[in-house]
Amino acid sequence: MSKQARVVVLGCGTSTGVPAIGCLEPVCLSEDTKNKRLRPSILIENGGSNLLVDTGPDLRQQALTHGLRRVDAVIYTHYHADHTNGIDDLRVFNFLMKKPIPCYAYPDSATVLRRNFSYIFGNENHYTGFRPKLTLEEVNDESFEAAGLKIQPLDLEHGGNRVMGIRIGDFAYATDCSSIPEDSMSILRGVRVLIIDALRHREHPSHLTIEQAMEIVDELKPKETYFTHTNYELEYHETNRNLPSGVEMAYDGLTLGINL
Repeated sequence: MSKQARVVVLGCGTSTGVPAIGCLEPVCLSEDTKNKRLRPSILIENGGSNLLVDTGPDLRQQALTHGLRRVDAVIYTHYHADHTNGIDDLRVFNFLMKKPIPCYAYPDSATVLRRNFSYIFGNENHYTGFRPKLTLEEVNDESFEAAGLKIQPLDLEHGGNRVMGIRIGDFAYATDCSSIPEDSMSILRGVRVLIIDALRHREHPSHLTIEQAMEIVDELKPKETYFTHTNYELEYHETNRNLPSGVEMAYDGLTLGINL
């Protein structure tokens, strides 16, 4: 019998979150919790270890909501603000765990992280008490281990940027992509549970539409698919009514069992 882990969707909204500031569209005004989406991030619980994927600006709120007390490793899919700008909240986990947290990123993302957060990753002679204690390891195409999990990275195309998708056992996470190269599609074949970017119905230069995401789903045929990085144009229940069986929108707090 295969070992199991648990995936928790901490946030599944687009870069503005839903509701967006100043938005008067129906989804933004909705009181339904399924239409309230924090910036995209997932947590993978593996026994007593926790792997966090991205540290968006809503990390503090997400951690409080889910009673998160430890983060054993962080994977950065890419360097955009909605995936990184909660990095300072990792400091509290240093206090709780009394040890540094290893972080993993593609080389181009690591370069920007070191520049944007030089007070964390640089050699500046700052007082160290206010900054998170993190290490940053560059990864490429080879699998690596983080928080006791074997991670297979895969390239995603995001409007000219290289984003790291991940496969862990029969689960894959592919946020922020406008297309998936064939080599990465090969890695994704056989996946049972897929979380994939599907911003809206209208085309976007950096994100998949619902229809484009469905083309990928039709090719991969996972048992369960969940759309993430969705914006205010997609009402949760209405969108799900028009999706086929086995495909639905993710929502904040969605919990999934995966096989390692």
